[in-house]
Amino acid sequence: MQATIHNIEPFDRTKGTSITFTWNGNQIYKVRCVIKENESNNTVYDTTIDTMKQIFPIPANSNLTNGKYYICIITTFDINNIESTQSAGKPFYCYSTPIFKLSLSDNEIVRASTYEVSLSYSQAEREELNYYNISLYSYQKTVLQSSDNTYDTSTLSYIISSLENATQYYIRATGETIHGIHLDTGYILFTVAYTQAPLFSILEANNLSDAGGIELRANITSTLGVSEKDVIYLDENMADLRDNVVTFNVGYELIGDFTQIFALKKPKLNQCFAFSTDQNETTKIEFYYREGSFSDSNGCIATIELRASSVLNTHYIRFCKYFKIPDESELICFCISRIGNYFDTKAVVVKG
Repeated sequence: MQATIHNIEPFDRTKGTSITFTWNGNQIYKVRCVIKENESNNTVYDTTIDTMKQIFPIPANSNLTNGKYYICIITTFDINNIESTQSAGKPFYCYSTPIFKLSLSDNEIVRASTYEVSLSYSQAEREELNYYNISLYSYQKTVLQSSDNTYDTSTLSYIISSLENATQYYIRATGETIHGIHLDTGYILFTVAYTQAPLFSILEANNLSDAGGIELRANITSTLGVSEKDVIYLDENMADLRDNVVTFNVGYELIGDFTQIFALKKPKLNQCFAFSTDQNETTKIEFYYREGSFSDSNGCIATIELRASSVLNTHYIRFCKYFKIPDESELICFCISRIGNYFDTKAVVVKG
């Protein structure tokens, strides 16, 4: 009869771990643990302890080396000091503890309703990150938004949106490395505090003595959208433009670097849902909603495609990070930014 060793998650030799196993024989009085280096088969650890539990603690700094692959063998001893048959060898890795940290720290203040939180990951032996998940929680720790398990680790970030002023939230990142190290930043509490501009700005009054009147000025610019058809409004908050087009030509101008945020609901697949150009049509950008399975998407997902072109022969296509296909009650919070002559786009699914 032999013990069956449970899965051994990679651990840091400076911290040690506990190896658990299953045993169905006589009462255990001693447990022996033998660890061998996989490549050379040399024994690097051989210790017997007095215990009746089906667990063996590996103390810190037990002659193991981070970055190496090992084989663990367990045997048990009964009251007569008779040793059992050796268990099957259980492989495991030793790795230095990874750095896994969010850009937000405890009790930090976020001064915007939309915020891009970034994640940093590094590991001394170059153990690669397999996936990560960044989630936003209410103060009661109810999930409000989540990136879900994201396997594209080239960009470690996530946009959280619809943050309410004077409100506290938790944010947390979890993940796993290629060889199974579980990662968790824990719950990080932060507070949202930003200035909410009034609906109407303060009016500036100028006395026009020559005309016998008063000039009123405000920092609000009025713009008028011209639609091809009558606009159908949804819940008085959104306009249904899936079979319509609204053009803004007056009082709407984007100068220099900027960021815009849109909310989309049930956009048509593969249809250009937004188009923008400057006055001389030297730069054009188009946006399309796409769905499909890609080689690195781990199933069917959604994305926003940005197509940009200019008379300077700058032509490129950008896809935002994949996100889950929204259901009937969810919105796509879509952000476009321009820095210099280049555009970028990001999107996240939020509750409607």
